[in-house]
Amino acid sequence: MIRRQALICVEVVYALLSVAAAIALVFTLGPVANATNQTSVRILGAAVLSLGVGALAVARDPIGNRSMLHVQIIFTTLSALALARKFLLEHSERAELLLIPLIALVVLLLVLSPATRPD
Repeated sequence: MIRRQALICVEVVYALLSVAAAIALVFTLGPVANATNQTSVRILGAAVLSLGVGALAVARDPIGNRSMLHVQIIFTTLSALALARKFLLEHSERAELLLIPLIALVVLLLVLSPATRPD
């Protein structure tokens, strides 16, 4: 029960961060405004927003929406790997700042994923 409550909290935070990131991507705010391919950035924003909506679904019903949790884990892991590559090849400080929370999120999602199993 404690693990399920923790998962719900993590999912709400995931949703809030996803919406914030999606707004920046869709409306090309902040550093995103310097991106060269605005269409790809907006498509990524839509995907991130969709993940945020999925996170709210998991928070509402972790058992019924457990497949969404798997999608979140895969997307977040692949994002972290892409940022790790960028950090290692280009020594990007921005990539490092994004990489640390992503790794923490992947670990949290993996640790809490058993909470989506029926009791």
